[in-house]
Parts: sequence; structure tokens; C-alpha cells
Amino acid sequence: MTSASILRWRSPSFLLLIPATLSVGLLTSCESPQDKVVRGLMETKACNGCQLVGMRLEGAVLPGAQLRDAALREAQLARANLRGADLSGASLASTDLRHAELQGALFEGAYLTGTQFQDANLEGADLRAARSLESADFTGANLRKAQLSGSSFFGPDGPYQRTERSHFYSVPSGGASLPRADLRAADLKNAVLASCNLQGAQLQGASLRDASLEGADLRGANLQDADLHGARLERAIWVDGTRCGPGSIGRCIPEKP
Repeated sequence: MTSASILRWRSPSFLLLIPATLSVGLLTSCESPQDKVVRGLMETKACNGCQLVGMRLEGAVLPGAQLRDAALREAQLARANLRGADLSGASLASTDLRHAELQGALFEGAYLTGTQFQDANLEGADLRAARSLESADFTGANLRKAQLSGSSFFGPDGPYQRTERSHFYSVPSGGASLPRADLRAADLKNAVLASCNLQGAQLQGASLRDASLEGADLRGANLQDADLHGARLERAIWVDGTRCGPGSIGRCIPEKP
């Protein structure tokens, strides 16, 4: 047996003879900078502005965490508990938040392009002024009572030129995916939902006043008691599969053959 092999074999018992503080110091000295950041986050639940790009944090328990302006692009946060977390200004592009607990979380100014929110609990979350919800996937997510007024489900600058209140043009494809999302009593006033997939969404009692739903797919959606005053529905596919024609503001006027 080589001396190196003996050293490796004896190392656990050797550490037992070292004072606890020194032993911890030896172990933590081997941590990478990112490992230290993650350990600090788990201990303090605060990591404003930190770099966590691509980190694996599945199932992390971080209620009320302070993550303002944090870089969390492509991070793995599926099933994480982030209730009441402050994610203002955070970069969450292509981040995995499937099945995450995000009740009451704050996303002001957050970048959410391609973020995976499938089956996440976002009840009461504040996504007002979130930057770019383009291609974000909210399939089956709970967005009950969420604050989404003025949110754009496209790029940070929006795909439109606005000429007057709730009037847009140059509507592209590629909106966010919200099939079967629970949006009951959600605040979607002035939201840009053009070309979004809202099939089977629960929109009972939601406020869609002055929202842009041009080209959106609303087949099977429940709009009972929803406020559609001023909402633009041109080219949208209505709940019964009817295509809405020109002049569809606040209600769907079937497109003429």
C-alpha cells in the first residue's frame, strides 16, 4: 500500500483528531466559489445580486428568500419552496420552476423568457412589470389572484406600436403558453396576451380590461364573470372555436367567411 493510499484511508479518523473549527475550515476551503454562494444562500436565505447560473437547487426550502437581481438563468429550481421570495430584477430565463411554491413571490422587473412554470403555485404572486414573459410556460400553473396588470407575454420592448389606449398592431406569433392555467380573479388589465395559448384556462372573475388578446387561443377557456371591457379579441379563437373578426372589442364577433 502506497503512502498516498494510507493517507487517504486514514483521512476520516485524522479529521476526528482536529478541533471542530479547524476541521470545518479544511472542508470549506475545498469549496468552489459557487458552492460557498449556495451555502450562504441556504443559511441566510439572502443572496441579492449573486451568480447562480445553471445551479441545481431542486427542492430547496427558501421561503421569503431575498434574490433581487440574482442571475438564475437555467437554474434548476423544480419543487423549490420560494413562497414570498423577492425575485425583483432577477434573470430567470429558461429557469426550471416546475411545481415550485411561489405564492406571493415578487417578480418586478424579472426576466422570464422561456421560464418553466408548469404546475407551479403562483397564487397571489406579483408579476407586474416583469420583463419579457415570451415563451414562458405556465401550463397548469395556479395564478389565482396573481397581479399581472400591464404584463407583456412577449419581449422586453413588446412586439407592438401603441397608437391609443389598448390599440396594438403588428401582432406576431410565439406568445406564452398558459393552457389549463388557473387565472381565477387574476388582474390582467392592459396585459399583452396576443397569440398566447389559453386553451382550457380558468379565467372566472379575471380582469381583462383593455387587454390585448389578438390571435390568442381561448378554446375551452372559462370566462364566466370575467371583465372583458375594452379587450381586443381580433383574430382570437373563441371558447367555442369561433374565429373572432374585425371589431371584436370586449366581445367576439365571428369572422365572416
